[in-house]
Amino acid sequence: MYLFNRIELKYLIDRTTRTALEKDIAALMEIDRFSNGDGGYIVRSLYFDTHDYMAYHEKMAGMAVRHKVRVRAYGEEPKANDIIRLEVKSRYLSFIHKTTTNMSLCDFRNVEQAIYNRTLPDQYKHGHASADNFFRIQKLYNMMPVILIQYRRQAYEKNELGRIRVNFDDELLSTRQLNLFGPLKADLPILRYGKSIFEIKIDGGLPFWLHTLIAKYNLQNLALSKYCMAVRSSARMSATAREQVL
Repeated sequence: MYLFNRIELKYLIDRTTRTALEKDIAALMEIDRFSNGDGGYIVRSLYFDTHDYMAYHEKMAGMAVRHKVRVRAYGEEPKANDIIRLEVKSRYLSFIHKTTTNMSLCDFRNVEQAIYNRTLPDQYKHGHASADNFFRIQKLYNMMPVILIQYRRQAYEKNELGRIRVNFDDELLSTRQLNLFGPLKADLPILRYGKSIFEIKIDGGLPFWLHTLIAKYNLQNLALSKYCMAVRSSARMSATAREQVL
C-alpha cells in the first residue's frame, strides 16, 4: 500500500520544448527505476465513472473534493507484467491524496468479478485499508469502467527535501474497448501529433531549480486531465461538434 499527499503541476509542451527540457531534467535528476533510456515504458489505465459521468463533470467544474478510480497495468504486454495496481486518487483543494494496492495478475483475475459486481473480495475484507478504499469509493458512487487510456512515459525522480518526480507522457490513446490486457482496438489520439504532457509531482515544496526551469521554458500550469481529454475525444458527437484534441 502507498498512502501520501502531494502537489501536482501539469504542462502541455511541444516536441522542441520537450527535447530541450528533458536534457535539463536528465542533468538534474535520476531516471526512475521503471524507465529506460529508449522511450520509457507503457502505462495502461482503466478509468471508472458513474453512468452519468460524475467524476468527469466534477473535474471539469473544478470541484474542491473529488475522486478518481482506476486500475493500472504496465508494459508493452500488460499481461506479461505481473503487477496490477488499484488506485484511488482524491483531491482535497490543491493536495492529492492517493491510495494504491499492488497485486499479481493472478490475484487481479480473482477480484475482477468483484469489481464488476461492486463488492469487496473476500481476501480484502480484513485490514487491507487501501484496497478497501478502492472498493468503498467504487461502491459508494456506483462506478464502473468506462474508458481505457494508454500512453508512453519517461520518468525521472529525485529526493531532496521531499520526493520529486517528473514525467513526460507521449503517444496518448484512448478507447471504449475495455480490455486491459489485450491489444488496443478502436483507439483515438488524445493529443495532437508532437504534443506531450509534462508533469511535476512533489511531496513538499517546489525547489528553486524547478522554478528556474519553469521560467526558462515559460511553462504554463494547466488543469489537464487525461481522463477528461479521453472522454471528450471519444464523445459520441457529430464530426462538426466533436471537440478537437489539444
